[in-house]
Amino acid sequence: MKSLFKLAFSTSVAAAVLVTMVSAPFVEITMSLALVLLVFLSKNDANSQLLTLCFAVVFILSSVAMLVLETLIYPAVDDYFIGNIFAFSICLLLSLLLLFLLRHRMTVAVLLTRGKSASVFEKNYAEGPLYFLVIILASVDFLALMENFLRNLERLGVSEETAKVFWEVTFFYDYFEYLKGVPMLLCVTLLYVGLVVRTKRQPIQN
Repeated sequence: MKSLFKLAFSTSVAAAVLVTMVSAPFVEITMSLALVLLVFLSKNDANSQLLTLCFAVVFILSSVAMLVLETLIYPAVDDYFIGNIFAFSICLLLSLLLLFLLRHRMTVAVLLTRGKSASVFEKNYAEGPLYFLVIILASVDFLALMENFLRNLERLGVSEETAKVFWEVTFFYDYFEYLKGVPMLLCVTLLYVGLVVRTKRQPIQN
């Protein structure tokens, strides 16, 4: 449907602009630009448009969250431990939101198309692998959050002698962008593969 294409395209463009404005990591900027291209390539496939829309919405929320963190939360708390709690918690919530949107794609499709487009309800072969990758993203967020607590056990009432053993545990903190970046790029690849498979399998239905 043209209305869904317009919504997906405008949302993807907005996500790309916002991600660039907040100086997000290179991987996120690349992925947001790729979403715009994917929507354009899927202009006749509402099914793929809807999947791309799910990612674009989360990217917009992620950009807004980053802006709030940098302008309001970080200056107010001025504490790496508390700041990281906010940052990793927000990342985890956004990953869970993306998983929720993907899992309930049919419901979202009904709300957006009012049941007028049959193709949005068809199976997209990228969905299963996408669920798995988003679960990985959520797991990385959760483990990074737990590592933040582990690295600051003295703030939680643990004796400093015991807590200092874990002060240098920074694996997820150090490699967070890489651990998130690879699954994110794979998500874009799967969205493209899903579009190609659907296009070759049968004529696209509006």
